[in-house]
Amino acid sequence: MNDSKIEQDELLRGFAFRTTFVFLLLLTIPLTGTYYRQLFKTDWSHFQDVFQAANYVPKFFIGSDWGFGSFYGWGIALIISLIAAYFWGFLVKDINQKEPELYYWLRVIVRFRLAIALLSYGIIKIFPVQLPGPTLSDLHTAYGDFLPWKLYYLSTGVASAYYEQSLGAIEFLAGLLLMFRRTTIIGAGLATALLVNIVLINYAYHLSDQLYSVYLLILSVFLLLYDTPRLYNLLVKERRAKPDEFNPAYKPKLKLPLKFAVIVFAIFFSTITYANYRNSNWPYPNTPGLAKAAGFYNVESFQWNGEQKPYSLTDSLRWVDVVFEKWNVLSIRKNINAPINPVSPSLTFQKNGLGDYESKGNAGRFFYTYILSGSKLKLTNNNDPTDTLQLSISRTDNDIILLNGVDAKHDSLKVSLKKLPKEYLLQKGRRKKVSVY
Repeated sequence: MNDSKIEQDELLRGFAFRTTFVFLLLLTIPLTGTYYRQLFKTDWSHFQDVFQAANYVPKFFIGSDWGFGSFYGWGIALIISLIAAYFWGFLVKDINQKEPELYYWLRVIVRFRLAIALLSYGIIKIFPVQLPGPTLSDLHTAYGDFLPWKLYYLSTGVASAYYEQSLGAIEFLAGLLLMFRRTTIIGAGLATALLVNIVLINYAYHLSDQLYSVYLLILSVFLLLYDTPRLYNLLVKERRAKPDEFNPAYKPKLKLPLKFAVIVFAIFFSTITYANYRNSNWPYPNTPGLAKAAGFYNVESFQWNGEQKPYSLTDSLRWVDVVFEKWNVLSIRKNINAPINPVSPSLTFQKNGLGDYESKGNAGRFFYTYILSGSKLKLTNNNDPTDTLQLSISRTDNDIILLNGVDAKHDSLKVSLKKLPKEYLLQKGRRKKVSVY
C-alpha cells in the first residue's frame, strides 16, 4: 500500500513538473512569427523599440488587455501544457532521470528572462522616462478629472528623494543578481518583494501591465521556491542545509556568452535611454511652442459667432482658461468634461516626437497640438482629429494673446487671453528649505 502511494505521488509530481516546464516555456519563449518580424524591423536607436523587443508578452489570441479577460491566453497555454505533459510521460523513457537537468535548464531560461525584464524596467526608471513629471496642464486639472493610472504616474513622477530612481536601482540590482547562479536566491527574493507591490499597483490603479507583472511575479516565485526549503532549514530550523548537488553536463565556457549578451544589452540600452533622456522631450512633443507663451491664461473675453459670452459656470461653449505648454500643445478648460482617452500609456516610439501621453487619462482639459505658420495657427484635438480650429494669432505684449478664426463647423470665435502670474508650490518648495515653524 505504501509503495503504491509512493509510486502515485511520483507520477503526480512528474506530471506537475512536465506541465510547469511546458507552461513556462510557452510563456517565455516567443513562438509567434509576429514577434520575430517586429524584431527585424526594430530601430535599435530608439529605446522604446528595444524595450518592446526585450519585454515580450505572449498572446495566444487577440483579446482584452485588462482584467481577467487578459488571462484567457494563459488558459489555452495551460491546456496545451497538460496535454503535452500527458503524452510526454508515455513517449519519453526514463523521463524521471532527466528531470534534474531539465529543471536546471528551465531555471536558467527563467533567470535570464526575468533578469532582462528587470534590467530594462530598472533602466527606464533610473533615467526617468517611464514616469514623467506633471505638465503645466496637469497642474491646472482637478484631481477628480484624472484616471487612476494617471494619478499614480504623476504622483510617482514628482516624488522626492529620487524615489523613482531608487525603485529602478532595486530592479536593476535584482536583475544583475539573477544572472549568477550563486546569487539567484537573493535576486529572486528582491524581485518577488518588488513585484508583489507592482502587481497590486497595476490592479489598484488600472495600469496596463497587469498580465505582464503577474507573469514576472510567477517567474520570481518559481526561482525562489527552489532554494526556499534549504534556506528555511538553515535560517529558521538552524539545521545544516543540504547543498545543490546537481552539476550540469556542459562545458563551463558555454555559460559566458549568455551573461555577456545580457551585460551588453544592459549597457547598450542604458546608453540609448540616457541619450533620449538628455536630448529628447519624450513622452512630450519635441517641437517648440509659441515663443515666450508658456503659461496659464485666463479667458478675458469670448465671442462665438459674433455673440459675446460672459463668464459662466454652465456655458459649455465658452472657454474658461487656456494653458500653453513649452512645446506645441495647448489645453483648454471648458464647463464640460473632455472625451477621455482611457488607454494606458506604453513605451512606443512615435515619429517626430508626436504623442498623446498628456491627453491620456485627463478628462478635465481639451488638448490641441498646433502648427504655427506666420500669424496662422492650426489646432488639432489630440483625441479627435476632426476637431480642428483655424485661427489668426496676435500679441499686444507677452501677456496678452488674441485669437480669431473658425472651428471645424465654421463657427467663428474671437478670444482674448491674459497670462496670469502663477507660482507653483511644487516647484517653489523644492528650491528652498521649508521650515515648519
